[in-house]
Amino acid sequence: MVGSIVMTLMLAAIMVIPIGLMIALGVVVYKDAKAHHMSAGLWTAVAILAPNFIGVIIYLVVRSNQEKIYTCSNCGVDVKEDYNMCPNCKSVFEKICHVCKRAINNDVAYCPYCGTEVDEAEQVQTATKVSKKTNIVKPLAIIGGIFLAFALILFVGMFSMAIASGEFNNSTSVSVMSYEVSMGEHLKAGFKYNEGRDSIKLDRQAGEVVGLEGVMNVTKGNITLDIFNPKGEKVYTEKYEASDVEQPVNIQLEAQDSGKYKVALTISKASGSYDIRGN
Repeated sequence: MVGSIVMTLMLAAIMVIPIGLMIALGVVVYKDAKAHHMSAGLWTAVAILAPNFIGVIIYLVVRSNQEKIYTCSNCGVDVKEDYNMCPNCKSVFEKICHVCKRAINNDVAYCPYCGTEVDEAEQVQTATKVSKKTNIVKPLAIIGGIFLAFALILFVGMFSMAIASGEFNNSTSVSVMSYEVSMGEHLKAGFKYNEGRDSIKLDRQAGEVVGLEGVMNVTKGNITLDIFNPKGEKVYTEKYEASDVEQPVNIQLEAQDSGKYKVALTISKASGSYDIRGN
């Protein structure tokens, strides 16, 4: 009962949290795009619909190439970088030469552009251009952090439930810390909580010996060893059950037919290792 409730909550979180994060991402991009006089709706759709945050990356690249926007410190209206005067409240951003009308520093005696002597009575700065910055990096970092935390919690939760339910001990689909190597007439593997098959083929003439030697170490489950003749008929079988000691493998079988004899190992929910050579 408790397990089903937990599973239901996890499934609900899998559906709800990603949707919530995408909505938050859309809101952040929409506000930022609107503040930069970009197509807010279009870029919001790109950021949400493009997979793997590719849309957000593209938006940030395009946004970085946009003209900087400033605001008038006096009235708050948006102004461009090359404005010397606010078009709304007529506040002067920089001292202006009365002849060439170009911006000059407050402490110069002569205009550096036209050489006119600067009159102290000329227009002086009455406001400043304030850079209009919208910090999109911080909210994106928060959203990304929440997403990673959610993914980590989800992984840990599912892993814990799998262990609690015995999935890693009984599953036919989960293999943990397993490796297998088959080289020529040599079978070697170490495995943990695994299920599968391994095999080699020994080419023999009729009357020759199909021989195997090595060790089998099964600590959990069982391994079945079968030998098939070139016709596919099973001519030998042996099962190795769980044991705390290594079990020797020493099999000598006279080949009745010429061709390749298949030596097959079937691992059944087992842990252990084997090292078998054909001779």
